[in-house]
Amino acid sequence: SGPTSASVLPVPTSTQPAPSPTATEDAEYLIGGALHPSYYSTTGAFNGSGIALASQSFATDLQTGTQGSIVMYFQHHSGEIRWQQLSSSGWIGGSASEVVAIDAKNSTPLSAVAYTTNGTSTWHIFYIDQDNLIKQRSNSNTTNVWVDGPINTANLRANNADQVGMQACWYGNDYGDSDYTHTPLPDSGGDEDYDEDIGMHLWYAVTNSSFEQWGWRDGEQEWRKQALWDRYNGHAGIGCYSWGPGTTTYVMLVNLQNTVEFWWKDTNTNVTGNDTHPINRWTNATQVAINDVHPATSLGYTNYFYAQSASDNMIRGYNISWAAENTTILEGEGNQFTVQGEPGLPGTHLSVTAIPNYSGGNELLVFYQTNGTDISEYTRDFYGGQWARVEIEIPESDD
Repeated sequence: SGPTSASVLPVPTSTQPAPSPTATEDAEYLIGGALHPSYYSTTGAFNGSGIALASQSFATDLQTGTQGSIVMYFQHHSGEIRWQQLSSSGWIGGSASEVVAIDAKNSTPLSAVAYTTNGTSTWHIFYIDQDNLIKQRSNSNTTNVWVDGPINTANLRANNADQVGMQACWYGNDYGDSDYTHTPLPDSGGDEDYDEDIGMHLWYAVTNSSFEQWGWRDGEQEWRKQALWDRYNGHAGIGCYSWGPGTTTYVMLVNLQNTVEFWWKDTNTNVTGNDTHPINRWTNATQVAINDVHPATSLGYTNYFYAQSASDNMIRGYNISWAAENTTILEGEGNQFTVQGEPGLPGTHLSVTAIPNYSGGNELLVFYQTNGTDISEYTRDFYGGQWARVEIEIPESDD
């Protein structure tokens, strides 16, 4: 419709208990212990954990710094939001010493935004607390202390549901300063102009079928409401792309028919718009859509766009040509693929990224849950090849 301003459960079986009598939602919108108390995990990750990724190194020299490593945020089976970091020797952390928040709701979505400006690297984690309020925790390389972020004062209350869509997204000049080493940006030749306005957008479901969009501009203290997106699946995730060249930002939502829609907005007020390319107005890119996604799919974008299929719970990737009203999914070999791994839990949270590697190439990384206590990482060369799986070791105790 568009916005207006202002235990193991990979596949249900005949022995699976029926949804708990206390469940108030359709089973397709439930995950883990919300389906039945026997599915609450007692080791590893929370069954239905949110997953978020951020680069927090921003080193200019790949060989001497830690650029290419990432930090993963997840919900531990204790309910705490914790983090682990990818080091040269593998994944480390995830213990009670690496806690970001202790008041998250079960199966909260997680979103991470990291950037660097004026030599300072900053990262923000967004989640939903036990009172259904949107919460922000922030940190930087100058303090290394987690503090509450400014969105907390807005008292934004999310939909009271087990699966709730929420996503924060950086917008502006390629994550900040030019010394950030990264994988190739889509549709980028390296010399393009960037929107001078930088900050974050956040979308979150307020009902089963609507989202609010809020925004924060770098240097300001307050978040401001920007739009209401009505008649969209509030249980599914949000995707966004707003850090590339030019002045056009994109958001992807799942409609009530479980089809992913792609919307764009060109903020360049120095040009004159027309009927096919309006300025400063969200517009549906009608040449692109992804049908039959899982009703509670997460969405993710970094170089490729990812969603969970309803038919087999597999995670599929799509190469998008971003061109405002002419945005399309590219055809041809390698432009659409299935992550070669186990099916995800129905409605699993997922998170994706692409990072430089030490051999000078780039890799795609996809994270999701397959059995309810795991966080599984799937990795592939940027341009193709086989997927390799790593099940990240998560501390089993609450310590």
